[in-house]
Amino acid sequence: MSSKFFRHGAAVCALIVSPIASHAITTYASATDLLLRGSAPGDMAGFYGGSLFGAFPVALTDAQARAAVLGAPDGQFLSLPGGPQVPNTAFSGAYVEVSFGADFSQHNLLTITELGDNQESAQIFLWTNNGGNFQIVRTRGASDDIVIDLSSFDPTLLGGTAFSKVGIGGLDENGASKGFDLDAVAITAVPEPSTYALMLAGLGVIGWLGRRRQRHAA
Repeated sequence: MSSKFFRHGAAVCALIVSPIASHAITTYASATDLLLRGSAPGDMAGFYGGSLFGAFPVALTDAQARAAVLGAPDGQFLSLPGGPQVPNTAFSGAYVEVSFGADFSQHNLLTITELGDNQESAQIFLWTNNGGNFQIVRTRGASDDIVIDLSSFDPTLLGGTAFSKVGIGGLDENGASKGFDLDAVAITAVPEPSTYALMLAGLGVIGWLGRRRQRHAA
């Protein structure tokens, strides 16, 4: 097989890989839109959290609490205590909403990093850009990261066109720093179906080039 074929193949591979690579981007929460202490005081009167590598729980100012949940995971966390929720009533636990600088589609993975003990739970709100929301309950297991595939949540079902922010509320008072210990929130774009179609088409072109080369060599 000639170098010419490899050059063609490399060019097609670049066309395939480049859109996939461009979609595999992780964006961390950049703004804290809302922060509420809730009616579950836990073991301290105000906001608290700490550092996985230092002291906790320690009292946090409003600004420190907001900053703890932004950016990439760094061991700095905000504790979100809470208790069982009464159906059809306002959320009563500690609660925070974060945004990412722009709306985002359902073609994303949502990753929530929680530190401390396992089995700490949160209620997650996926807010659409028209004020609707999907609600999901998750309990953190052995991994620090809770990963949710958003592809099954269509914002148009709630009348919106995209998601605008993510809310996280604590549902327990477990752990040394009581509550869901939130470190970071991220969205990672995944290839849309059209990207996979492009990839398959590119592979088909490479196969056709190979067969053509074999016929010419025969």
